[in-house]
Amino acid sequence: MAAGFAVSLIVAAAVGFGVARHNTAAVGTAANDCAVSRGWSIPGGESIDGDVLLDSIAQRTVVLLGERHDSAAHHQWQLDTLRALHLRRPFLVLGLEMFPRRVQPALDGWLRGELDEAEFLEQSDWANVWRFDPDLYMDIFRYARDHGIPMRALNVEAAFTRSVGRTGFDATPVDQREGVTRPAEASKRYARWLDQVFRIHRPPEERGDGGTLAHFIDAQLVWDRAMAQGIREAIVEHPDALVVSLIGSGHLRHGDGVAHQLEDLGVSDHATLLPWDRGSDCRNLVAGMAHAIFGLDAGPQRHDSPPG
Repeated sequence: MAAGFAVSLIVAAAVGFGVARHNTAAVGTAANDCAVSRGWSIPGGESIDGDVLLDSIAQRTVVLLGERHDSAAHHQWQLDTLRALHLRRPFLVLGLEMFPRRVQPALDGWLRGELDEAEFLEQSDWANVWRFDPDLYMDIFRYARDHGIPMRALNVEAAFTRSVGRTGFDATPVDQREGVTRPAEASKRYARWLDQVFRIHRPPEERGDGGTLAHFIDAQLVWDRAMAQGIREAIVEHPDALVVSLIGSGHLRHGDGVAHQLEDLGVSDHATLLPWDRGSDCRNLVAGMAHAIFGLDAGPQRHDSPPG
């Protein structure tokens, strides 16, 4: 994505979205009160009328909804937002980070009503590919099935990204890349953040497998690129649909992850919406973090966690 992403988000929020903007006094400034509780706001301070925001967002081609994978509150927010977008744009496709591409037949079988929940989880290999409590996600999957919303597996095998993390993208044979093309180079901001994550989660004494910072960044970029390509493929297959994708917030903040790769693939009509937990560090809530955030009363998230 272009270096001016943060500026473009501010302009879009103020002009392109046509959102109703309210006095900044509506948004608190204390460390635990910097977003509207149970409401929408622009990162950096101003609250937004939710109906007007979503009316505008629903006209996009792609909407990226962030999450912390283990947060029930985040997944409830995703479902609520998905419902609101579906009311405004009946033809949706749901992109899902949770699933690698090889399990797409299980998603299709679930959508057709051929699988019960236990069969769906077994055939999608949930216990191996994601491992988080499926109850966190099942209401979303049920909503998609009950409303005939196609579900798209966006991810690749963990073995692929682990291999890239050990030896880098170039060392991975083409026939083992699952169709993932060379990612766009990381922005300087994203590279700095990944450097911090690498230092925290991969101290020198734990780097015996040969993984370097450059390889770690390669792995994250491959992860981002794979999801961006999956989204673009959904657009090509369903050109009239709104593609709503559920992806870990680390891949979405500041447009440095999946959105950056979408831009490189020629997909520029996208918006990012993120949940914001009450009690999170307000220093992280800066202009350009997302198109809009929704304030929740859940516990704070860590911004030094690996993307995902």
